Amino acid sequence: MGLKLGVLPVPAGFDAAGIAALVRLLEDLGCESVWAVEHVIVPSSYDSVYPYDRSGVMSLTGADDVPDPLHWLTFAAAHTTRLRLGTAMLILPEHNPVHLAKRLSTVDQLSGGRLLAGIGVGWLREEYAALGVPFDARGRRADEYLAAMRALWTTAPASFAGEFVSFDAVHCRPRPVSPDGVPIVVGGHSPAAARRAARFGAGFYPLGVDVAGITDLLAVLRAECATLGRDPAEVEVTA
Repeated sequence: MGLKLGVLPVPAGFDAAGIAALVRLLEDLGCESVWAVEHVIVPSSYDSVYPYDRSGVMSLTGADDVPDPLHWLTFAAAHTTRLRLGTAMLILPEHNPVHLAKRLSTVDQLSGGRLLAGIGVGWLREEYAALGVPFDARGRRADEYLAAMRALWTTAPASFAGEFVSFDAVHCRPRPVSPDGVPIVVGGHSPAAARRAARFGAGFYPLGVDVAGITDLLAVLRAECATLGRDPAEVEVTA
């Protein structure tokens, strides 16, 4: 078992020179990865309960710059050569999966295969509403989107027919560096997230849970891997 250090900077202003200096420093210090958060919008107020703080309110406010994570990571890639580049987390059901597959594979190619596509289903109903995306069934939607993106990355021409997305005999290039596609890191604090990581993930990022909670989620992960005939050691854990 090895330990690798990743850094998730807190959004605090938008300074291109400062970002470039930060990611170069992280690489020089031997850090494994840098991670970028996603929120397309931050409502002035919301009824949704933030699950990762007892207050029920996230620390990000409308006064904070929250850049697009894939654009931010592309900029970071241009200033580094080894640092891995993670999203923590893309709110997957808010994206068109065909378009997202193209964006992810492009960043992966430009960075030399350094992208880690962290995905989650989100908690902020008001953000879904602003984007015109249904909040309900977001877990089922996320699972289907992951399967559709995998098809686009691993077969050519690719076809897929599901409840939320379908395409027939299409090509999506550039392809990711790995023939298995961009590595997916599933984030979340629920048993459903652990099972999703077993089915689709190169990694699992159990968010906002204590040691006992991580233990329980890893048990779910191992059980799902056993059902699938997969070695759970293949799923890297980020904490």
